Amino acid sequence: MTSKARSSLTLRSLLVTLTLGLTIIVALSGWTLELTNQVPSATDELLRHVKYLASDELTGRGVDTAGIKLARDYITHEFTKDGLKFGGDKESYLQNFSVVTGVDVKQPSKLVLGQSQALKLNEDWVPLGLSASAAAVAEVIFAGYGITAKDYGYDDYAGIDVKGKIVLVLRYEPPPKDDKSPFRKFPAYSIHSALRTKANNARDHGAVGMILVDLSDTATDEKTELLSTRSSLWRGGNSLIAAQMKRRFAERWLGEKGLSLHGLKDHIDREEKPSSMLLPVGKAALQVTLEEVRRRTDNVVGILPGADPELKNDYVVIGAHYDHLGLGGFGAMNPQAQGQIHHGADDNASGTAVVLDLARRLSRLNSKPARSIVFVAFSGEELGLYGSRYFVDHSQTATTTKAMLNLDMVGRLRDDRLTVFGTRSGENLSTVVTGAARALGLEIVESDGVGRSDHMSFYNKKIPVLHFFTGTHADYHRPTDTWEKLNIEGMARVSDLVLATTLALANAKPAMNFVNLPLRPRSERSDERLSADTPYLGSIPDYGINADGVAVAGVSENSPAAGAGLRPGDVIIQLAEKKIQNIEDLTDALRSRKAGEEVEITVLRAGHPVTLKATLRARG
Repeated sequence: MTSKARSSLTLRSLLVTLTLGLTIIVALSGWTLELTNQVPSATDELLRHVKYLASDELTGRGVDTAGIKLARDYITHEFTKDGLKFGGDKESYLQNFSVVTGVDVKQPSKLVLGQSQALKLNEDWVPLGLSASAAAVAEVIFAGYGITAKDYGYDDYAGIDVKGKIVLVLRYEPPPKDDKSPFRKFPAYSIHSALRTKANNARDHGAVGMILVDLSDTATDEKTELLSTRSSLWRGGNSLIAAQMKRRFAERWLGEKGLSLHGLKDHIDREEKPSSMLLPVGKAALQVTLEEVRRRTDNVVGILPGADPELKNDYVVIGAHYDHLGLGGFGAMNPQAQGQIHHGADDNASGTAVVLDLARRLSRLNSKPARSIVFVAFSGEELGLYGSRYFVDHSQTATTTKAMLNLDMVGRLRDDRLTVFGTRSGENLSTVVTGAARALGLEIVESDGVGRSDHMSFYNKKIPVLHFFTGTHADYHRPTDTWEKLNIEGMARVSDLVLATTLALANAKPAMNFVNLPLRPRSERSDERLSADTPYLGSIPDYGINADGVAVAGVSENSPAAGAGLRPGDVIIQLAEKKIQNIEDLTDALRSRKAGEEVEITVLRAGHPVTLKATLRARG
C-alpha cells in the first residue's frame, strides 16, 4: 500500500481493487490511494461467527445471562488470533462497566381494592416496571383504554377529572372501525397501545396511579395474563405508580356495584366512543417499591496500529454491539415469548461477525492503513447505548477518533440495497460510500436520521459516523431471528463496502471534517418515529442519557430548534403546555401542534431553566 499526500484540495481518485475483481474509483479531495492484494472476505468465517453467536448455547446474549460472557470470550479469542493490540483496561481487550438491567420488586408493595383484603403480589397483581416507587390511596376512575387521539376525535379522558385519582385502564386499544382509524388490530397495534403511552397520558392528565387490566382475547391463560415487571420496564422516566391486576379481581370488584368491565369494553369497541366514569367502588390503595438491578459487562476492544508515523495516533473505529435480549423482557416485541431464547442473529450477531471479518482482513494486509483501526464489540446497546457511551467517555482513543463505522443489523441484504445513516456527517463522506457501493453493485439509501444505535454516542462527540443497516423485518426482537435466515453472501458484500470505506477514511489527508446533519426533503428521509404530518423541530436527542427530560445531542442547521437557540447539552423539559420526560413525550407534543405555530420550549441549561421560542415548520 502507498499513500501520497497532495498539497492542493482538488478532487483526485481513490483506487481500490477488491477481491471481487471490481475496481472502485472514489473522488476525494487532496490525496490518492492505491490498494492491491486485499484479503478476501470469507463466507465460511462469517457463517461460523453467526452460528455460534446466535446459538442456543449463548442464550440470547442478554447482559444478565451467562451467554454474554461466552460471546465476549469468543470475540476476545478472535482478536487474539488477529494479533490486535489490547484496547481495554489494564492491558486487556476488556473494558468493564455497569448497566441497569431491570428492577426488583421490594416491600412495601401492595394493592388493596376498597375494603377487601390486599391482593397477592405476583399472583393477583404485579407492579409494572415503568412504575414510580411511591404510594397513593385514591378514588378510581375507569378511563377506557387510556387513550387521547384528538385528531381522530377520540379521548378517554374527555369529560372526566382524574387529578389525584387512580385510573383503571384496559390494555391495547379499540379495534379499528375503518382505514381512517389510528387504531390497529393484533399484532400490529399502534403507539396508542404502548404501556408508556398510557402511563404518560395518565400522568399528563394528573392521575397519581394507573391500574392496567387485560381483557383481550389473547389473555386467556391466567398464568400468562400478567406482564412481568421486566417486560414492562421503561428507561424514559417514571412519574406515577403503575400496576396490573388480573381481570377476575377487577370484574369481581366492579360486579359488587352492578358494573361489568367487559360490558364497558364492549361498548367502546362497538361504538368507538369512550365509556369513562368514576367507579362507585370506594378507594384503592396502591404502593410500589422498585430497586434498580445493575450488572457488570464488557466492551471488547482491539487495535490495529497505523503505519504512518504522524497519523497512527488518529483512529477510525469499526464497531457493532454484541449484546441482545437474552430470554426476552425489556425491548422484546412479543411479551408472550418471555423465557424463550431471543437469538439475535441479525440483531446483532450479523454486525459483530462483520467486525470480526474486517479485523481478520485488515490485520492480514501486507501494508497497514495510515491511521490506527479500533475494533469494538459493544455491550449494553439494547439497554440504552451504555457500551458506546462508556467507550467515548473513557477510552483514550476516542479523543482522536476521526470517524466511526457502525454495523447494526446487516444480515438481511435484499435486492442489493442497504441503508446508510450519517453519510453527510462528514465532508465528502457520501461520495466515498456511494462510489464504493456503485462499484460493488450495491444501492445505497442515504438517511440523515441519526438513529438509535451505537454510532450516536460518537456523533454526539462531533465525530463523522456511518451506520450500515440492511433493514428491519418481522423477526426483529423476536425468538425467530435465527442464523438460518441470514444472507451470508450479502454480509460479505457489506464487509467489502465497509472495508473500502474504512481504508479511504484511514488514509485520507486531511481527516474528514464533521458536519451537523442537515435538513433534507421529506421524500429522502427515513424517519419511522414521526409521520409526515408531524411538525419539524430539528433537535437531535441524545438517546444515551437517561435524563428527566430529553437531552439534546445536536441541532440541525437552519432548523426551528437552531432558530430558537437550542444548544447541545440542553435538556428539554417542556414544550408548550406539555411536560417532557422522555422522547415519547416530545414526539406526542410535536404531534399535537401544527406547522407555523410558535411554541415555548423550556430547557435546563447548566441546571437552570431557560425559556425559548420556536416556530415549528412542516417536515421537508
